[in-house]
Amino acid sequence: MEESGKTFDIVFRGDIVLGHSLDTVKQRLQQLFKADTAKIDALFIGRPVPLKRNLDEATAKKYQAVLQKAGAEVSLVPAGSQTPSAAPQRPAPVRGLSLAPVGSNLLRPTERSKAPVVNIDVSTLSLRPAGERLLDSAEVKTAPVPVVAPDFDLAAAGEDLIRAEDRYDLPLPELDIEDWGLSEVGEPLLKPEEQSRPAAVKVTELTVDLAPVGSDLGQIKREKTAVVPDVSRLKLED
Repeated sequence: MEESGKTFDIVFRGDIVLGHSLDTVKQRLQQLFKADTAKIDALFIGRPVPLKRNLDEATAKKYQAVLQKAGAEVSLVPAGSQTPSAAPQRPAPVRGLSLAPVGSNLLRPTERSKAPVVNIDVSTLSLRPAGERLLDSAEVKTAPVPVVAPDFDLAAAGEDLIRAEDRYDLPLPELDIEDWGLSEVGEPLLKPEEQSRPAAVKVTELTVDLAPVGSDLGQIKREKTAVVPDVSRLKLED
């Protein structure tokens, strides 16, 4: 049910619909918006870019359906709410997969391969007390090299690792898309002069005849050896 009086912006973040290639989506957007390659490439920067502003719900959904059919994953947000510093959080797209709980075994019992048991002879091995060196003095060839451990600290869980003075914002491209338009549904995206036609393949006419039914076509025949049974031990009774 549409909410009267509300307007929406169409926002694109550079995501493409699953099953489409990036080059194909860029080509379709270039044809839909009648824009050059540089303007289309500027849309795929990983930041939200409003494509259309202040649209009623019906018009916004029409634009959204056409763009998603072309392979561009767009979303509708309330008009004026989309800014570079405050982008609304989108739910993750459903791909038909699910996550197993932490620590779960991802293989079924029938899919697990059993490792062969390896028997190791430990009769000649021995253990030294904890803290002792593993090598005897005669086995040590060089003096130990001191290792300088950096004075690192661990940040608290969820803390931002980048300080405020180290952050920088990516420049938001200024796109003039007011003169862009959408082709009608079902209209070819390529102009007649842009469409490539496959070259005609010339097939040589065959000059062959059909042999009458039962004719010998000259195929190689198998040589059959006649079997002569031994009947010397057989006799007929009266």
